Amino acid sequence: MSPLRLPGWTHGQLWILLNAAAVVSCLLLFSALLVLLSRLGLAHFWPQDSASWIEALRLFIEQVWLFISSPMDQGGVFPALFGTVVLVLMMALLVAPMGILAAVYLHEYAPNNALTQLIRIAVRNLAGVPSIVYGVFGLGFFIYGMGGQLDRWFFADQLPTPTLGSPNLLWAALTLALLTLPVVIVATEEGLARIPRQVRESALALGSNQMETLWHLVLPMASPAMMTGLILAMARAAGEVAPLMLLGVVKLAPDLPIDGEAPYIHFDRQFMHLGYHVFDLYSETPAVDFSLVYATALLLVGVILLLNLLALGLRRRLREKYRLLDS
Repeated sequence: MSPLRLPGWTHGQLWILLNAAAVVSCLLLFSALLVLLSRLGLAHFWPQDSASWIEALRLFIEQVWLFISSPMDQGGVFPALFGTVVLVLMMALLVAPMGILAAVYLHEYAPNNALTQLIRIAVRNLAGVPSIVYGVFGLGFFIYGMGGQLDRWFFADQLPTPTLGSPNLLWAALTLALLTLPVVIVATEEGLARIPRQVRESALALGSNQMETLWHLVLPMASPAMMTGLILAMARAAGEVAPLMLLGVVKLAPDLPIDGEAPYIHFDRQFMHLGYHVFDLYSETPAVDFSLVYATALLLVGVILLLNLLALGLRRRLREKYRLLDS
């Protein structure tokens, strides 16, 4: 029985058509979402009784700036914005070395046997585990396990008040790093697999050992794929809320996780998050200000886009530097 095929279309043309339709559908859906959020969110800042467009624009910019830079008790979201950015950056710093090292071991050092294939299957399956399961794991392993043990070792004089054995920024970032680890591993391993074997053999033939070849040649050439995995990880981590509800996110945090007091970065503090702030605003029934909900959601999308654009710019520079790898 011959496969289904449209008259006058080859299999390659049909495949291109289906892919183009999928891409266009995704772009239309994202554009509709962005337009809806922009229309409903920006309406929260646009003045209704301005005498002129210039005055309205000035007031609009002023209101947006106050919304971004003001504390929560003054109608702003700066602590939540700051906490979101710090959490995502900490997660990226934690997941990048773990994911890259795991992918390098699986592709460059581990033997190609049944155990390695089982590990790869397990990594891909972990990407589909619900995020709340990671939250429960982080609560039990990091907070009650590692944090409680560290308190008994280093902060025994402060017990029973916990120091690291309570929900905080560090354990939340580590849990999100584990949540996004499969994405980085898979993307990095795919990048390593696309590097021709001849590249490695040429470097070894010129006198380099395996570590030198890996460090100076293979990893730089695979860096665009690493950045792709990191971009996907950052995008997912920035929008996660469910695990954070168990790991340290709060409605109102008394202090920022980073300030001017030593040690400057306070890993043991709780934090605020834009995603949780959207949930909290919507939960304030019956007095729900939906324009504020949409404005906060739009800001969260903007933060994700900005972080992704920065990572995309770095990936583009890496691609231009290592043109030998056709990415």
